[in-house]
Amino acid sequence: MSDENSGDLRPPRQHGTTWRESEYRILADDLRAGADLAHTALTVGRTESAVRTALRNFVPVEERVPTAERERWVRTRLVAEPEWDWWAVVIDHHRRSRSGLWFTRHEHCARIGWRRRTPMPALAQELATSELSVAELLRALGLVESIEEAADRLGATPGLALAKRVTARRDEAVGARWILVVDGAAGTTRPRNAPVRRQLSLHETRADAEAERDRILSWHNRIGPAEPDTSVWWTIAERGLGATVGHTRCGTHDPTTTGGRIRAEALTVGDIIRVPVPDGGFLQDRITAITQSAAGAPIVVDLAPVANSRVRRVVEFAADEVVDVVRRSGEGLP
Repeated sequence: MSDENSGDLRPPRQHGTTWRESEYRILADDLRAGADLAHTALTVGRTESAVRTALRNFVPVEERVPTAERERWVRTRLVAEPEWDWWAVVIDHHRRSRSGLWFTRHEHCARIGWRRRTPMPALAQELATSELSVAELLRALGLVESIEEAADRLGATPGLALAKRVTARRDEAVGARWILVVDGAAGTTRPRNAPVRRQLSLHETRADAEAERDRILSWHNRIGPAEPDTSVWWTIAERGLGATVGHTRCGTHDPTTTGGRIRAEALTVGDIIRVPVPDGGFLQDRITAITQSAAGAPIVVDLAPVANSRVRRVVEFAADEVVDVVRRSGEGLP
């Protein structure tokens, strides 16, 4: 029930970020190979519409190619003229439109600066850009999850855009709450006139919202879908007081994929779990009982008897600890 196993449908990671040379080269290779643009969009982490829009930068300004013919025109020329300097055309388009473009050397510089912990002001000067742009580049490269993480590691000059943005986001997070919405899950209720079942809840932290999501999806797995053709969707959104936008994660639950890694709070009697043991191996057995003294307290799990004796294995997990659950794909528990 983790994000990795639930079909994460967050907006593409590079959505709204400055295009990089490495992305353009992937796009050119895929166009030359005849790959579908939807596949390319997934590879570079952008929407398909953003990739199609980027195709206009491959067309020289003196050419007049209709939007509907642009993809075919670019593919044909890339194949027919292997020596065509399409990259010079892309650079020219960005220069004329004065839009940002990261070169490979910028990516290398950012990676080295991150690894060496180069102070943000110095790294921004080296890249000839703003500190905020550097933080966004580090996020686009997958080196950080947020600009706040970049500022924590490399610093931020007080009064400049990056420092102001980080301060504003942290102020918003103080009074923020996490909203969980699960649509279509068995065991939840159907609001009047609603097309599907819906579970809506408010949580103090993201971890609490994820734990509740895991519990709902775990129960859905056990009792089976009420409407077989209905997909199960979940959304976890952070919203501050009066805010209409914020961090949002969403995904879909695949009913044919069972097991996986879930939080200990979502475990249920009957699950077969797999946990490491001191000798370097793994212990795998069925849960026969679960006890927890209070919310957030450690969870004690009783497993099957040892070698048909009266001695039972007992394992203790932290409430938010992730546990491997073993099941056969597409089937119920053995």
